Amino acid sequence: MSNTLQVQRGWDPFQELGRLQEEVSRLFDTTGFGKPFLAYRERSFPLMNVVSNEHESVLFAEIPGVEMKDLEITIAGTTLTIKGERKVQSRVPDEKFYRRERGAGPFGRSLELPHKVDVEKVEANLKDGVLTVRLPKAPEVKPRRIEVKA
Repeated sequence: MSNTLQVQRGWDPFQELGRLQEEVSRLFDTTGFGKPFLAYRERSFPLMNVVSNEHESVLFAEIPGVEMKDLEITIAGTTLTIKGERKVQSRVPDEKFYRRERGAGPFGRSLELPHKVDVEKVEANLKDGVLTVRLPKAPEVKPRRIEVKA
């Protein structure tokens, strides 16, 4: 047996490292929507889920550390906007941050709803850091059964 190292022809380890670097860069550079990865995360506060049925849509938004008195919820047409402020929570005198991942300060986020809303019947509730907003459909967009006459 020979102690000679044989290199497979056509295989370039530096080319493979270059491909890996491109993949990692793409992960951190964009979200697939042309936005920087980290900026996309920052603009997504609060995180939201919206579910819908034939009568209403319900929005769930994660807003830990925010009090209801610091929130403003508005609806204009089919656009719902949530604005608020998460206050800096100082619990240690003369504190200096070693690590700070939770943001503080004003925030706002808008989204288009899938239907018009009966604004007189909207309800909002905040419990355990989750904002729940019930958005009943406007009467004109609710499905109606039409009676067929013979």
